[in-house]
Amino acid sequence: MKESYKIADAERDVMQVLWEHPEAVSTRELLDIMNEKGKNWKRQTLNTLLFRLEDKKIVLRRRGYVEPALTEVELLQKQTEELLDSFYGGKLRNFCAALTGQADLSDEEADRLEKLIVELRSKS
Repeated sequence: MKESYKIADAERDVMQVLWEHPEAVSTRELLDIMNEKGKNWKRQTLNTLLFRLEDKKIVLRRRGYVEPALTEVELLQKQTEELLDSFYGGKLRNFCAALTGQADLSDEEADRLEKLIVELRSKS
């Protein structure tokens, strides 16, 4: 089965806290932070969310501590790849056509896209 990087809003809330902390965070501290943010979660709620994120390989858990396995940018990239594969046959041109709605691009938008293409080609 192909991995899915889709995350629920509550999982994203947990990730935002983890991304804000450069070191691994204890699950107790994480629960306290989430409750300070008004979540009013029980330990089991947090553990369920962490289990799901760990199962998706988005967090790492070790001995009561948790840390992100992916940066925010890496997760967004994986989610974007998933979106392209699922809805646009993995083809960027299909995505761009859907994004613009087949509408005419302004000269400024076309210039930006050309510049992006040149940048992306130089990276490969």
